[in-house]
Amino acid sequence: MLMANNVHEEVVKSEKLLDEYQGQRNDWAIQAVEDDEFRNNSQWTNEQQTVLKERAQSPIVDNVIHPAVEQAKALLTANKPKFQSTGRDDSDTKIGRLFSDIMSYIWDTSSGSVELKQVIDDYYVKGMGVMQAYIDPMKDFGRGEVCFKSLDPLDVYIDPASRDTFCRDAAHIIVARIFTETQLATMYPSIAEEDEEGNTLLSSMTQSMEERYPGSSREGNEQQVIGPQTHNQMGDVRTYEVIDRYEKVKLPFWHCLDTTTGREFVHDDANYKEFQEQPAMAVESQGQTNFITDKYEVQQMMGIYEATGGVFHMMQNPQTGQPEMMPGPEHEESIPGSETKLAVMSIAELQEQKIVVCNRVLVDRIKRVLSVGRELISMAYMDIEEYPVVTLMNRHNRNPYPMSDVRFIKPIQEYVNKITSLIIAHASSSTNTKLLIPRGSMNRKQLETEWSRAGTGVIEFDPELGQPVVAGPVPLPNELYKNREDAKQSIYQILGIHPMSSGDPSSAPQTYKGTVAIDEYAQRRIKSKLDDIDASLNQMGKVIVKLIQQTYTDEKIIRLMKPDGTEKEETLNSPIYDDFTNELIGRVNDVTVGNYDLIVVSGSTLPSNRWARFDYYMTLYEKGIIDQQEVLEQTEVADTEGVLKRTSMLQQLQSQVQQQEEKIKELTGDLQTAQRESLSDRKRTEVEKFKTKLSSSANKTEKAASMFEMRLGDELSKVKEENREMESDQINPVAVN
Repeated sequence: MLMANNVHEEVVKSEKLLDEYQGQRNDWAIQAVEDDEFRNNSQWTNEQQTVLKERAQSPIVDNVIHPAVEQAKALLTANKPKFQSTGRDDSDTKIGRLFSDIMSYIWDTSSGSVELKQVIDDYYVKGMGVMQAYIDPMKDFGRGEVCFKSLDPLDVYIDPASRDTFCRDAAHIIVARIFTETQLATMYPSIAEEDEEGNTLLSSMTQSMEERYPGSSREGNEQQVIGPQTHNQMGDVRTYEVIDRYEKVKLPFWHCLDTTTGREFVHDDANYKEFQEQPAMAVESQGQTNFITDKYEVQQMMGIYEATGGVFHMMQNPQTGQPEMMPGPEHEESIPGSETKLAVMSIAELQEQKIVVCNRVLVDRIKRVLSVGRELISMAYMDIEEYPVVTLMNRHNRNPYPMSDVRFIKPIQEYVNKITSLIIAHASSSTNTKLLIPRGSMNRKQLETEWSRAGTGVIEFDPELGQPVVAGPVPLPNELYKNREDAKQSIYQILGIHPMSSGDPSSAPQTYKGTVAIDEYAQRRIKSKLDDIDASLNQMGKVIVKLIQQTYTDEKIIRLMKPDGTEKEETLNSPIYDDFTNELIGRVNDVTVGNYDLIVVSGSTLPSNRWARFDYYMTLYEKGIIDQQEVLEQTEVADTEGVLKRTSMLQQLQSQVQQQEEKIKELTGDLQTAQRESLSDRKRTEVEKFKTKLSSSANKTEKAASMFEMRLGDELSKVKEENREMESDQINPVAVN
């Protein structure tokens, strides 16, 4: 609806609320700007600097706030937060765990660690950090990505009547920023598109010249620009104010409960009518009737219904012995009790039977009105129950104007600066000796000139008029230096930072266990801050879960880097098609359905003592409570999978080596036995050979003896014969003659 001046009423409402909220928070904004200036070295007002210069003192800044805040940020963001997801009601627990990976993916794509550091910085310095979850429709080739970012608290205007820490009770939350013409054309390309007459929506927008940020009474030593650029600083650049207003409203919805599965659905009027017309299936078997409402299961059953005519039974295949579905009613050859009847119904019919129960309820929804330069860009109802703008309040005062830690320590910081300035001024004055001279005893101008020069100087004076007297400076008390150091330490203590956490070795114990104990104590001191951060991240997790279910509706592959350096891949909404009909019958890892909670693991962002952590898990491993993989994952060893593979291969090789060593020992024993047996065999062989030789020699000897006996016998016979012949000759001599 357009008002009299052709401005949409919703735009007029946004502008009116913005002006009202700005007036209400003006004092807080002034303090926030001053706190931010203090942190960024602008700690002396212009009046204070004038007074110091008159005293010949320099406006020295001994900035303790900046390193203290940086140390606190480092402690609170030492690690990437770990998110856990659980399913509510009967939601798929496997899908619930998948949301943790999706959140890790969103965190990486949104540069979450950098954004969180900025939020915590604003939390400490300005009293409030702000995060915003949103959908970037241009990312992933136009399919959209869920993202989150930090917002400047000075750009956020909250209903002054809000009392909740996260401003959930606020009627409106407005984000107002100044953008240049170039920025707007990039963010919203449609406003720069020309119509048939060559006009653009951007050309009809009203330029903004209003300065909503409070001015500053301080001057930084570096003359640096602190905070966002103002219109005056931008010069002749055309600027426009973008007003993004979020309003919590009550809208009528239908809450439907499927009593068969316990699943819950929330539909608006249009979707509710479609839901009622959605087909369902009644399955009657063995005297019981079950109802199927899941659309993918209904599709499968519809195929069976069309193939069987709504009635089928089971028969045993004589060849395979497996039961097979056969159309028609049960008969004598059927498997007893296998008859099943199918009936096509609608959700509306199930409502009549109280199978599906629907009630009309009022549900919280977020109305978003976006305007640029007094022109309405969009107005829509977001399908979320919580504001996408999430606050992180420091010192909450039951209003949207919290106090920062810097506000508490500013007086201490000013005290440190004054002491430091005094010390430096005293040191400077101490190097210039003061003289008390009688009037007229010497030339004053000559004295000042000569006394200021380095080296030996001779100045004549009239002794009759008086002798110069050297006036030494009064020394500063040592308590002054101690007080300054105590004041610095007080700043760290207010921020909950133990000296050892900032690298001070003087407070470190002499034992390792003592150091670990002090480290644990230091973390407990800052845990109250961590509770605030975790609660805000949990609140943002509620919004991101809903945005995930609205954005990631198609098949999507996400890749994320694990702490050990390995890559993990997950596929969302992977479709399943029927092999015969090629119809979609379901999805694997369907993240669009179910109710889930996404929460951060408490303390996961805090620094961990790696050695203490390693010792703890090694103790559990040695006692057999956990396995090697758990040790590697919990201690975040790089390339866990690679280490496990290499360890497994090494163990296999060691086992093989041991087996080979056992075989070698066994073979060595066999060899020794064989050698002993072989030696015995050789000895036996030699004995046999000796016996054979001996036997042969005996045989030869025996034969020789026989032959010798025979020869001896022959010789004896010859001798006997010769003796007989000789005897015969002696008896008959005549005969011989």
